[in-house]
Amino acid sequence: MRRQQAILEGLDMGALDEVGRLTQERQPQNEGPYRLKGNLRHAKDDACGFEVLDTFERFNQSNDIYTRGQWDSRIRSEKVLNWFKGMFKTGLGVRNADGYSVRDFALRNAGWMGANLTIQRSLHQGRVDGFLDYIQPYSEPNAEQVAVESPAAMAEEIKRVSRLFGADGVGITHSDPRWHYTHSFATKALAEKPYAIPEGLPNVIVIVTSMHYDAVKCYPSATAGIAVGHGYSRDCELVQSIATYILNLGYRAIASVNDSSLAIPYAIQAGLGEYGRNGLLITKDFGPRVRIGRIHTDLPLGHDEPIRFGVREFCDTTCRRCADACPPKAIPQGPPTEVIPNQSSIIGIRKWQIDAEKCFKFWVNQATECGICMRVCPYNKDISRWWSRWYYRAWQRLAASPFKKLALWLDVKLKFGERMKPSQFWQQFRSR
Repeated sequence: MRRQQAILEGLDMGALDEVGRLTQERQPQNEGPYRLKGNLRHAKDDACGFEVLDTFERFNQSNDIYTRGQWDSRIRSEKVLNWFKGMFKTGLGVRNADGYSVRDFALRNAGWMGANLTIQRSLHQGRVDGFLDYIQPYSEPNAEQVAVESPAAMAEEIKRVSRLFGADGVGITHSDPRWHYTHSFATKALAEKPYAIPEGLPNVIVIVTSMHYDAVKCYPSATAGIAVGHGYSRDCELVQSIATYILNLGYRAIASVNDSSLAIPYAIQAGLGEYGRNGLLITKDFGPRVRIGRIHTDLPLGHDEPIRFGVREFCDTTCRRCADACPPKAIPQGPPTEVIPNQSSIIGIRKWQIDAEKCFKFWVNQATECGICMRVCPYNKDISRWWSRWYYRAWQRLAASPFKKLALWLDVKLKFGERMKPSQFWQQFRSR
């Protein structure tokens, strides 16, 4: 309870204005003297679909919409702080509406329990492991390193270990400083702090875990929050388990979930999917319905190649389901652009720019997160049954063909992406 209270105190509206505390007038530093040294573009950028411009700047974690919700008076409010506190404190957000009852919020918060335990590990050190800071290793590496004769064979071993612990997808790529933050954020002081992920870790293992299909169908609601909360909890357990395995082999390993770097570019480089109009990673098996974790390591590993299966072209020329369905209109209707909507966007990359301010405001008004864009995405399919898996593979081929409009028509006609009432979710849950 003391650690939970420390989180709530760290979000106290009455916190004193400490030296270095960020405000609307005292903004986070831009890349400036922290300018990336080296090439802005890499040989595999085209294969990844990255369009990095000369104006590119690395991102400051303090500009993330969730951190701005703590220090930026344009975003921060009692309602925003209650949104954060609602992950720990019961009763916040509960109202007389389907999907927002005490039981719905109880299910959501229960899903977050594993992630919350990780968050609480190092709060006494001023860290928020897994969400603002990388997860501190439980031990030092074994003093004796296991010899690695074949990085490719070791990569396959790590993938088998990752799947054993529950990963739904695993890819491996090189460390890319472009996706690392220039500064981290100190939630207690509401200030910037130096970026601290260790150097000399050339390889990045990226894992994805799928979220509950029926729960996602219930967005927007607190009921659906079980999908995200439990997804993060699974990720926290997974990345720490994989990192511990590597540490015991005698190599360094830093586990990371929602901290330290941009997860989606790393997942794309590791061959786990493409970038979609909704601003999410689109995977071949689960579409956007995944959470992403990473392990930075010096264990010698072979790398995977990026994949393309038609997502960019389908989103660009044919599909607007996520943009049409987004209540705050935070998803663009037009083509990728380098024009950013606000400071929570990355400068110097041409892509579909999601307006994080509009998105987060809708979340806060709901008292829980929203995943409508995930729910309605045609790539979001349940492949747990043989016939649904067969249909999805056939549909993907159609979506990547000249018959994209037919693929979209089929998706709408067959009512994929339609909302399930939370009461129906509970009814199915109780009948199992």
